[in-house]
Amino acid sequence: MSRQPSPTRDKRVINLASEVAETRDRRIPILLLRLKEILSTAVAGSKDGMRIRKEIWEYNLLQALVLVLKQDFSIVDGEWQIAASLAAILSQVCTGLDLPSAEVKKFEDEVLLEAVSNMFLVTRRIQARYAKIPDRAGHMKERNKLLACYRGVLESIVYLASGHTSVPKKVLECPWLLQLLITDDTDTVVAIMDLIPKILRVNRIVLRSLNQKLILSIMDELIYKLSVSNEVSVGASACKCVLRICENHRPLVETLCTRYKGLRPLLAKWEGAGFSRDLKEIHLLLQAGNAQKAENERFFRAAITIQAVWKGFITRKKLVKANKTFSKFQQQYRLKKRVLEERKVQAKEAIELQRQLKLNRQRIMREFKEKQLHTVEILPAAMLERYMQRQQNKSAVLIQKSWRGHHARNSMQDREVFVKRYRAAITVQRAVRKWLKKLEDKRNKIKASLKPPGLTDDRRVEIQRLINQNRELKPTVYTSREELEQGHKKASEMLARYYQSARVNREKQHHREALIARLNVDSELVHLAPPLNSVTDKDVEMYSSNLLPVATKAKTNHIEQLRLLRQPWWKKLCDEYQDQEYVDDEQIIF
Repeated sequence: MSRQPSPTRDKRVINLASEVAETRDRRIPILLLRLKEILSTAVAGSKDGMRIRKEIWEYNLLQALVLVLKQDFSIVDGEWQIAASLAAILSQVCTGLDLPSAEVKKFEDEVLLEAVSNMFLVTRRIQARYAKIPDRAGHMKERNKLLACYRGVLESIVYLASGHTSVPKKVLECPWLLQLLITDDTDTVVAIMDLIPKILRVNRIVLRSLNQKLILSIMDELIYKLSVSNEVSVGASACKCVLRICENHRPLVETLCTRYKGLRPLLAKWEGAGFSRDLKEIHLLLQAGNAQKAENERFFRAAITIQAVWKGFITRKKLVKANKTFSKFQQQYRLKKRVLEERKVQAKEAIELQRQLKLNRQRIMREFKEKQLHTVEILPAAMLERYMQRQQNKSAVLIQKSWRGHHARNSMQDREVFVKRYRAAITVQRAVRKWLKKLEDKRNKIKASLKPPGLTDDRRVEIQRLINQNRELKPTVYTSREELEQGHKKASEMLARYYQSARVNREKQHHREALIARLNVDSELVHLAPPLNSVTDKDVEMYSSNLLPVATKAKTNHIEQLRLLRQPWWKKLCDEYQDQEYVDDEQIIF
């Protein structure tokens, strides 16, 4: 405590160290609780957290924490809650402590070993006090507090083991562990048995470095708990511990089968207790006899489980699909059946309607006949012939009207065809007239684009001057108006023929100019083409064509050139002087 404080050190740690050095032993646990507040200000693993833990180590506060756990906390204010809090603080300080390499061995061999031993000592004292309290309704609150403190200290041990790989071995080699495991109290024994799988999860190979006698002692106590205890929690925890130990240390499987031969009938009492899965695993280990067979059996059962799950999934999927199919089929069947029934009902209704109409017509006809007979009876004999003549005329008119309607309805289809043909003819004629009109307009109208190029105002003035000179030198020979009109018409026809030929010639000239420009570009590209040994993908893309006719022609020429290269020399002598018929005959032969 004689070090001079550095400006970078935490004053809270320095003040706490000085107070611990000056106070009495009974007050030290209360003072050390302030470390929790100091540690909470910095995240574990950060630079501040590592610095604070290093200062706690340098000022011997960590050693004070370890030593303080040896005392009896029943005489301290707060009792065993203080002990559980100090154990948690101790595990937090030790986890994340970065020490120089010269002090690491001392820390692991001395401080951590003593810390684990003192934490187990605290749990042993809590267990002893917990066992003395009677299990009655008035003391349940105190028992629950002690049990919470007991479990808190064990959690601190697990937290400490998770930060240092050497701690699990010290925990399992600690004699207090076996002492805590031997007790008959259910709650504390269950907590200790829950501690063992957690320690093995931190370091799975720790059992290989332990003494075989120690492992067998732990196994003996666990098997004893399984065979003697009647508490479900004790049986479940013991069964879980045995399985975890056998998983992490395979040689114990054979020992389990040979050393505990009567274990299998003892496990029968735990059937239906709620941990049948672990019991089934132990039964399989006992039945297999060694770790390899047990692992193979486990893989076999896993494969069976996967297959069962997969088959169940496929079956359920097929059932769902079948149910949908059946429901759809039933729906379609019911719909079809309903439609058929509706059609039957409609057919019956139509038949009934026809029957009613027929009866109605018969009734009307009968009434009409009766009325007509009554009228004939009451008429005088002189008017009877006139009445019958009038009735015959009405009947004839009615028959003619019905026949004309029937004939018009039958001829309506032929009339529709005639109307369609008539309208189609009108449409065709209209289109032909439009086409002929366009041809006439095209023949008479000369496009402005066909005017001769280079006709400027000066050139037009010069041409007009030449025309006037020619008119003066060669006056017209036409004397009448008809001859003038005929000459004008002839000149117009010659001009139209010239413009028509000029348009064709101009299009050919444009095509020739475009072809020459394209040939110039292609020749320049061929001239600038790199050698074949240095061609890149970009060059290939540049000299490739996206047009299908061009690509097809190039491919054909390439195949023909390759074929010519493969032929013998005497077949390459074919030139323009060789007879073409002879060449064709050779191609046919070969």
